[in-house]
Amino acid sequence: MNQLQGAAVKLALSGDSIVLRGAQKGNNPPPERTLGLAYIQAPHLGNAKKNMADEPLSLESREFLRRRIAGKVVKFVVRYKTPSGREYGSVYIGPNLIEDDMSIKLVHEGRAKVTDQARNKLNRSDVNPDEADLIDRLLDAEQSARESKRGIWDPSPQPSRPRLTAFDDDASAFLAKHKGRELRATVEQVRDASTMRVMLHLPNAHQMITLMLAGVKAPMVRTNVPGQADIVEPFGEEARFNVEIRMLQQDVKVRLEGMPQGNAANGSFVGTVIHSAGNIAEWLVSSSFAKVADWSAVYLEGGAAHLRQLERAAKANRMRIWKGFTGQTSQAPSKTFEATVIRIVSGDTVVVYDEARDADREFQLSSIRQPRMSDPDQAGYTEKARESLRRLCIGKPVTVTIDFHKPAHENFRARDCATIKCKGTDLGAHLVKNGLAGVLRYRADDGDRSSNYDELL
Repeated sequence: MNQLQGAAVKLALSGDSIVLRGAQKGNNPPPERTLGLAYIQAPHLGNAKKNMADEPLSLESREFLRRRIAGKVVKFVVRYKTPSGREYGSVYIGPNLIEDDMSIKLVHEGRAKVTDQARNKLNRSDVNPDEADLIDRLLDAEQSARESKRGIWDPSPQPSRPRLTAFDDDASAFLAKHKGRELRATVEQVRDASTMRVMLHLPNAHQMITLMLAGVKAPMVRTNVPGQADIVEPFGEEARFNVEIRMLQQDVKVRLEGMPQGNAANGSFVGTVIHSAGNIAEWLVSSSFAKVADWSAVYLEGGAAHLRQLERAAKANRMRIWKGFTGQTSQAPSKTFEATVIRIVSGDTVVVYDEARDADREFQLSSIRQPRMSDPDQAGYTEKARESLRRLCIGKPVTVTIDFHKPAHENFRARDCATIKCKGTDLGAHLVKNGLAGVLRYRADDGDRSSNYDELL
């Protein structure tokens, strides 16, 4: 028998084929090799690109193997190679080379059968005794499965749920039906650290979708996509590898929370992956592998305050994507005081009376953009925004939280910017909710924003 080796199982491609991962050297992803299981054949999974459907029980066979070895360290031995160089061997999930042989387990449970090649090999005079002994054990396991009518030998098997690799449903209706629910799923592919292909295990089908992690964006990794240039951003491959070793082909729960806008929406969703090992989005941010993404943070249940706190700590450490970062690494303490609104200057600026200082103070509402007078389509809303604020808060007590100071720039004078609440209602959020203001977008390294920014989004 060839030399026994050790490796981690990256994934099970099918019920009789796996991808093994070698030892990692430095920060580079480790080498990989594909290994077919010698002398056995499982039902074939289909291929949408070749218009091939799944064979009966093919997913059940793959799942039997995946649940037992994906992500685990195993022993393996290469038994033979094809002329094209493809390797076939045996994989052991424990120290006993007979009881822990994964091929024998698959055949015994009716998830695979012994190949004709193996049967013919027994009749050859040059057969290796070790190989002959292995084939005999495989044939014994197959006979047991046949007699007990297990798996592929069951004459009346339960019909399998279809595996849908394309998304042909109405994405909006699909989201409305499943939004907020925790759905059983398996992570099938990690495109980059914040984008995955997951298989949702629904009552009537196994549906593949693309899932973007809500609230975070990792460096892009795009390679070998027809018609598109390869893009591998710094730390992208390292980030993806670290997600793969934690999540790839693991059982998780997925909570769908939204959809991206534009052409990418069909079959792509924004959501959260729930795993016993923890929150992968939080881990990515705290490990300096991802930034907080404002556009998708709006979908997070409970807001993105915790993610932003983790991001500030990661910036301060200046590792990986934040190496060389020179911006602000902590939020300046907010100054909060009680006041009374005495004048509405415009749709984003008010004057309050600060009794403690016995002074009138003018503030611009943080992180919002009022309708532009210069834009014919928006000009009519400027007075509506001002009137809406007047009705809401003129003459009423408010809580003012000063967020930052905006210095004078070109023709604009210096301004103090604040989050102002009247009886718990954020004035900026009130305008945005009623379509009378927009929300300003910021660079990841710009900390000058509303203390209630996530509600605005």
